[in-house]
Amino acid sequence: MSNWIVITKADLYNSAAASYVDSADSQQLGAGQTSRSAAVIADVVLEIRSAVARNGVVDVNAAAIPFGLKNLAVDTVILRLKKGLGIALDKDEVDALVRYDRKLEKIMSGELTVEAPDNPIAAQVTQGVAKPSFPQRGLSAPARQFNDTTQDG
Repeated sequence: MSNWIVITKADLYNSAAASYVDSADSQQLGAGQTSRSAAVIADVVLEIRSAVARNGVVDVNAAAIPFGLKNLAVDTVILRLKKGLGIALDKDEVDALVRYDRKLEKIMSGELTVEAPDNPIAAQVTQGVAKPSFPQRGLSAPARQFNDTTQDG
C-alpha cells in the first residue's frame, strides 16, 4: 500500500450520499464550468500539500496526499460541496472545518507528522503573505490602513 494516495470521485461516493456529489457536479453550473468536485478536490489537495511542503518534502505526484489525511480531505471536500450547493452546515460540520484548519496548522509547524512520500521531491516552499486583519466595530483598536504600500493590518 502506498504512503501517499490520490483522492478520487469514488472516494467521495464512498464517504457521503452520492446525491451531494452529483448535485454539485451538475446543478447551477455556469457556462463552460467543469464539475465542482474535481475543482474542490484539487483545492483541498493543494492546501494539504502546501502544509506538508513546509516540512521539506512532498510526493512527486502533484495529486497525491499522505494516506493518513484521506478521511480529513474527503470530509472537507464533501462539506465544501454542500456549501457550494447552498446547503447550511450544522455545528458539527462547521467544527469539522475548523479542525481541518487546525490540523493543517499543526502539520505546517511540524507538531504533527505525516507519512513519508513514496517518491519524495524537495518541496518548493513559498513564503505566504499575512492576512490583513480589521478591528470589529465597537472595539477600541487602533485604526489600520491596509493598502498596497502600508500593508498595516
